[in-house]
Amino acid sequence: MSVRESALRAVLALLETLPLPPGAVKRNSAVPERVSDQVLVILRDGDLGEPQVSLSPLTYHWQHEASVEVFVAHPEASERDARMDALLVRLGEQLTAHPSLDGAVDFCVAGAPRFEELPVEGTAGIKTCVLPVILHYASASPLG
Repeated sequence: MSVRESALRAVLALLETLPLPPGAVKRNSAVPERVSDQVLVILRDGDLGEPQVSLSPLTYHWQHEASVEVFVAHPEASERDARMDALLVRLGEQLTAHPSLDGAVDFCVAGAPRFEELPVEGTAGIKTCVLPVILHYASASPLG
């Protein structure tokens, strides 16, 4: 398995430790028209970017930007805001407690969240957040 894939699986495993309903965490899933159980978290593989390269031994140093999409549905805007905040705080705590994702990466850190309200027909609304997660790791392959 590539270092890239190990890193992404480690992020997914960390997301699965959050206090969410079963099946609320997915990877590279299409965004559904409905958000079951009022919350959905989707890990996107993101962008590896251009690596820094060191020679002897040939090593590629990555700053891979994966993204975590969070969807929170609730009829009350204040409750959506509170639930989103609580989930992001918990995720931040987990990333701080496990900056190497149990050895899968050299270091990981969350970027600034980007929020949006989605007007969905037939519902009171869904609050969304895209949270970049920067994964720092090295590999011997240009494929990550």
